[in-house]
Amino acid sequence: ASFSGGLSIQYLRPSPLRSFAADGDDVKMLVVRDNETGRIAAVGGAVIRREYLGGSTARTAYLTGLKVHPDYQKQLYFIARAYQYMGTLLEDCACVYSTVLDDNTAVIKMFEKHHRNMPEYRYLGHYMTYCFHGGRKFFTLDRDDRNGFDALMQTHFSQFALTPANPDYDGFGEKHFYALRENGVIRACCFAGDQRALKQYRMTAYGGIYRLLSHLPTQWLGYPKLPKAGSIIPHQVISYLYIADNDPALCRKFLRTVAAESGAGVLIWGGFETHPLCPAM
Repeated sequence: ASFSGGLSIQYLRPSPLRSFAADGDDVKMLVVRDNETGRIAAVGGAVIRREYLGGSTARTAYLTGLKVHPDYQKQLYFIARAYQYMGTLLEDCACVYSTVLDDNTAVIKMFEKHHRNMPEYRYLGHYMTYCFHGGRKFFTLDRDDRNGFDALMQTHFSQFALTPANPDYDGFGEKHFYALRENGVIRACCFAGDQRALKQYRMTAYGGIYRLLSHLPTQWLGYPKLPKAGSIIPHQVISYLYIADNDPALCRKFLRTVAAESGAGVLIWGGFETHPLCPAM
C-alpha cells in the first residue's frame, strides 16, 4: 500500500505470509485466480485471534491484505463469491472486522450499497493513528518489569473491544515494556515494539515544503531527522498504552520519555475514535 501527500510513504510486508501469521493464532489466505487467463484476480486474508468482547475473550477475525486487480473491480458477483467463501472459513468467529482508508472511496461505496450477495456492512467509526517524535526524559521508567500488567489486562484492557487477549504475538515486534510506578503501583505503561522485520514504512518521496525540510538539520529544532527518500523509517509501535485517569499531561510526558528510552525515530499508536486517550494525543 502507498500513501501519498507531502510525505509519500509505502507500507511493506517483507514476507506477507510470515507477517500475517505473526499477528494471531491462525491465518486464512485466499488467492483468487482467473481460470481462463491464469491471472491472479484478487488476494486477501483473515487473521484469527482471541480478543476481548464485552469483557470476555472471543475468537475474532481481522480481514486484511484485501486487494482486487483493477480489471476485476467491477465484477461484483466475483467479489461476492470470494467474500462468501471467506465467510465459510470464519463461521466460528464471533466477530469479523476490517479497516478501510478514508480515501479508498471505491471500496467504501461498494460496501455502503448493501448488495444482496455481499456481507452486511456495519460502520462503527474511525480508527485514529498518531505519530510521535521528540523524545525527552521526564521520568525514570522501569523496563521489562511486567509486575502488575496482568491485573491491568483483566481490569482495564479487557474493557476495550477487540483488544488482543495475548500481548505477546510476534506481530507486536521486538518489544520492551515500560512502566512508571508510584509506590509500586503502575501509573503509566506500554510496550514499544520494533516491527521492521515484519512490517515496514518506506519513505518514498518528499513533496512541497517537506522536500526542502528533508535537506535541513531538523533535529536542531527538536524534530527527528527526516529519513532519506527510499529508506525504511525507524519506527516502533506502542501497544497496551495505559495512563492513570487518562491524564493528558501524564500521557504526553510518558510517551516522550518512552521515545527517548526506546531510541525510535518515530512512535506510532492507534485507537478507536472514542478511546479516552485520543484527546491526549
